[in-house]
Amino acid sequence: MSKPVEAVYENGVLRLTKLIKLPKREKILVYIEEKRFFELIDELELEAREDLDKTLEKTSGEKAL
Repeated sequence: MSKPVEAVYENGVLRLTKLIKLPKREKILVYIEEKRFFELIDELELEAREDLDKTLEKTSGEKAL
């Protein structure tokens, strides 16, 4: 069975972003899917908007539009 899992590459190690259940010492295959530049920009813009919304909510006590 195949299923995608998200991971972050840091200091030569792939770190999963969510826990998964696997038997101890289970071997798996990893496929690397590189994101295109425009996809990364879209993600960064969305994160920035979410951060701004949270900041506005904290400072004004109201939800941002």
